[in-house]
Amino acid sequence: CPQFAEHVWRQVLKKDGSVITAGWPASEEPDLVLKGANKYLQDSIVLMRELLAKQLLTAKKGAQVTEVAEGKLKGLVYVKEEYLGWKAHCLEILQRKFDQETRTFAPDSEILEELRKIMHKEDGEAEKLKQIDQRWMPFLKVVKDKAIAEGSQALSLRLPFGEMQVLESNKDLIKWQLGLEEVEIHDATDPNAASIAGRHAPLLNQNPPSPGRPTAFFVILP
Repeated sequence: CPQFAEHVWRQVLKKDGSVITAGWPASEEPDLVLKGANKYLQDSIVLMRELLAKQLLTAKKGAQVTEVAEGKLKGLVYVKEEYLGWKAHCLEILQRKFDQETRTFAPDSEILEELRKIMHKEDGEAEKLKQIDQRWMPFLKVVKDKAIAEGSQALSLRLPFGEMQVLESNKDLIKWQLGLEEVEIHDATDPNAASIAGRHAPLLNQNPPSPGRPTAFFVILP
C-alpha cells in the first residue's frame, strides 16, 4: 500500500521526498558477455536434447531403453572453441573486408580471390581446393548475414567466453535437464578425443563441433 511504501522509503531507507515522485533506480550496464554465455548454455542444452532424442530413436529397443529410463546414460560433449583452417582464413579476410559503420562487405569476388590465393599457398592440390571451394560460399553467407545483424564480433574466431568453462561449471544443470548420470566435456582438438568417443568417433567427423555449437554422444554406463 502507499502508506507502507512511504514508511519504508523515509524511515527504513532514509530517503528524502516521496517514493511516489522518486525516479527508477539507476542500473549498471548489462554484462553482454555473461548474457551471451547464458544463451550459449541454454542453446547447447537444447541441442544436446535433440541429439539425445535422435540417438535414442536409432538405438535398438530392449535393455538399452530400460537402462536409459533408469538414468544410466553418460553424455560425452565435444567442444571446439576456435575456427581453424579455411574457416579461420575466411573470418580473417571478412574482418578486413567489413565496414563496421555501414555494416557492409567488399564484393564477394574480392573476398574469394584473396581466399583462393591463401589456400593455394597452403594446399595447391586442385581437387582439395575444389572440395573446399564448394563449402566457402554457404559459410561466407551465414557469417556475413550474422555480422550485418550483430556487428564485427560475429567475425571472431572464437566466442568472447570459454565454452568449456561454461559447460564444465554447469554440468549439474546439464545432467538434470537431460536426465543423465554423468557428463564429460572434451576438447575436440585433443588428439585423444577420438579414442574417448569410442565407437562414436566417426560421428565426430560427420557432425563436428564448431565455435558456439558443441556436439554430444550418449553412452550407457555399466
